[in-house]
Amino acid sequence: MHGVIAYTGSNPERFQQLRHAAEHFGANNVEARNAGNSWLGSFGSANAAHTFSDEQGVGVVYGSAAATTTFHSENFLNEAPDDVVGCVIHHELGLVVAAGRGNHKMFVHHLSTGELMASSSLSVLAYALRSTTSIDRSYEDFTLGFGFLPGVHTVYSGIQSLPAGTRHFASRAHSETTAVFPVNVTSISSFAEAIPKLHDLFVHAIQEQAGNRTKHAVLLGGFDSMLVAATLKTLGHEVHTYTFSFGDTNFEQKNVTEFVTSLGITHHPVTITPQLIEQNLREFGSHFFQVGAQSHYQIHTLIASQHIARDGFDAIFNGDGCDAIFLSYPTVNRRASISQRVARAPRFIKKVALAPLRTTIAERYLGHVGRIIRSVLNNALLPDPAHGHLPTQYLDAYALSQLRKGAQPQQAESMLALRLRLAEPTAQMDGPRRAFHGNGLTAQSKVKVDGAVSATGLPHFSPYLHPELRAFVTSLPIEYLKNQNDSPSANGKELLVAMVREYKLLPDLFIDQPKQSPVDSPVDLWYMTSLKEQILEQLQDLPFEVNTKYLENVLRNKRAENWYRNKISIGHHTMQAIGLLASYASFNRLLHEE
Repeated sequence: MHGVIAYTGSNPERFQQLRHAAEHFGANNVEARNAGNSWLGSFGSANAAHTFSDEQGVGVVYGSAAATTTFHSENFLNEAPDDVVGCVIHHELGLVVAAGRGNHKMFVHHLSTGELMASSSLSVLAYALRSTTSIDRSYEDFTLGFGFLPGVHTVYSGIQSLPAGTRHFASRAHSETTAVFPVNVTSISSFAEAIPKLHDLFVHAIQEQAGNRTKHAVLLGGFDSMLVAATLKTLGHEVHTYTFSFGDTNFEQKNVTEFVTSLGITHHPVTITPQLIEQNLREFGSHFFQVGAQSHYQIHTLIASQHIARDGFDAIFNGDGCDAIFLSYPTVNRRASISQRVARAPRFIKKVALAPLRTTIAERYLGHVGRIIRSVLNNALLPDPAHGHLPTQYLDAYALSQLRKGAQPQQAESMLALRLRLAEPTAQMDGPRRAFHGNGLTAQSKVKVDGAVSATGLPHFSPYLHPELRAFVTSLPIEYLKNQNDSPSANGKELLVAMVREYKLLPDLFIDQPKQSPVDSPVDLWYMTSLKEQILEQLQDLPFEVNTKYLENVLRNKRAENWYRNKISIGHHTMQAIGLLASYASFNRLLHEE
């Protein structure tokens, strides 16, 4: 484990609690400093967590550039890269906690006025506070429905995530936004003109993220990550690729042998077993800062990252974000199209159609398919802009009423108010972009690599989410990204594919291969068979009394779900609901560890 810890106040034992918590999760070589009534420390590899000092104070930083960037106590993190967080003890300002604009997080807990505990690891902070904190259930319905927590909230009472791009002054109990570097977007007048501009930005993103490293690991999925690996190779870097292996040819990545052979790349398959899934689900709360709707993929990524770290790499490239910014998730496009059509139906018809779906029979025989239909109908009943903002729903109100016994948790906001609040920034977006923002660019997708970073100290770079590249693609007319066939579910990535063909970055075999996601795996089958008893046992650690009969029914094989799995998506969304529950249970279980 790698990260930073900090405390300010009159009780230095609080800092020792943080230190012991970090050591509990395997941290070593904790380097601690103090000044006055403030303490801070870094732990793990010096390449990931680093201590510095200057005339104004002393600080700790954690992130991809911790050891290669010069940091200053004055205006801390103003000039730093995005993926850095940390704390400084400033001679005049006291303890300042800061988070960059990237995916790394800082977590804070106020004990009293001017007394604060902080860590880059949620598990470390929660474990240090385990005698006084508990699971915060105020957003439970949203968390179990959509697979992420809104805003700065965490799963624990009294612990918040510092907003990206902010500094928090412990002595003054307020935050301020750090400097934001402007992103200039070049105006493009034609599809043909956009191709070389996209190529320049894509290559620049990879070069900037690669830095002075020459040997790179790429977590290989399909076309998106193949393009990253091929571009790194073209730029003269040594490239090693890693894929997940499940012992089942139905889930092996396509054309991997042909790809690595054609480019002379060294390839490493990473074996994923039911035992590894079960073990890491049990320990999920120790690695990740949010519950996981894609917990299986988060675990896959964590295991692969551990292999990569052991092989001596100091960074990982991936293809994350490509489908989201180029609007190419087939299932999102289908749901957006269906939702737009359903929204045009009279309101009373939608309400009538919902009634039979809110029954035990529908839940028993339709399972996730029924929940999808309920989600689409309920979404169509929402006011603008929420009805076009489409985060994937894993468990809805009816499913949750069946799952839990006893009293329901008190919600901090109504579900409608929350959906409207989260959707408001998308109000001016066109329909497809609004749908993709809800699915691919909100928290449930962004958190999947966080644990891998935290556990290994290795940063994960995604060129497709580079600020300049993302801003450029987002500014383009939507017809540049999607072909103009008769359906929004058309292939997508038209501009990206045109760029690849123009610059001959990949052979046609890899461009034209059927889409496959690294999310696809046999984990759903494992949940229903070899892992069933272990999963049911883990779910008894949820912070509410569980209806075991309902869970047994969820794990029962259903014809409708098999149809959905084979016709719509290889990924089985019931698996994601079960993984979501199991990861939630892990966070609750962490508070009771000795």
